[in-house]
Amino acid sequence: MGRREERLLRSILDGLTLADAARDAGLSDERARSFLESVARFARSAGPVVEFGVPAEGEARGARAPEGLAELVLHTDGASLGNPGPAGAGGVISTPEGRTVEEFHEHLGVATNNVAEYEAVRIGLAKALGYGAKRITLRLDSELVANQIKGRYKVKDAKLVDAYLKVERLLSELDDIVVESIPREDNARADRLAEIGARRNGG
Repeated sequence: MGRREERLLRSILDGLTLADAARDAGLSDERARSFLESVARFARSAGPVVEFGVPAEGEARGARAPEGLAELVLHTDGASLGNPGPAGAGGVISTPEGRTVEEFHEHLGVATNNVAEYEAVRIGLAKALGYGAKRITLRLDSELVANQIKGRYKVKDAKLVDAYLKVERLLSELDDIVVESIPREDNARADRLAEIGARRNGG
């Protein structure tokens, strides 16, 4: 396996679609799909221990759960490479029992880290509401954003007011919200997804 093929696999495992992973690895779509099909054939010959499939175009990592999940847990994070700089949002939506419902990452253009943090919360809340959530436990490693959402800190930065109001509008659709500020190490997956979003440069 060459370095490009290894990077392709890592990008797919990090949540990129096949097209994005191929572009990230410097491979054509045809070459990437051919390689993954060969890996899949090997996996089938290896027996039931290994399961590997070629992702469909636009398929997100993690099985998409049916709508109607009233209670969900949302981990979010934002990243900015320069603060301000290329920014990304990432997050993980799961059930209270720990089953992953969806993982996401988005490129945000140029933004500060705090704006990226708010955008990650906004995107995650919108997705969770789409599943029918009425009760959400929101976990993020930004103490500032967590305390602003809880009303403990005032939003003094004019750049954050609009982002804050967008989040508040989504929160108003919930019956209950619990906001928890957690250590960064407990938010590692969301942090990694946010970095992927920041490095995609919108393309």
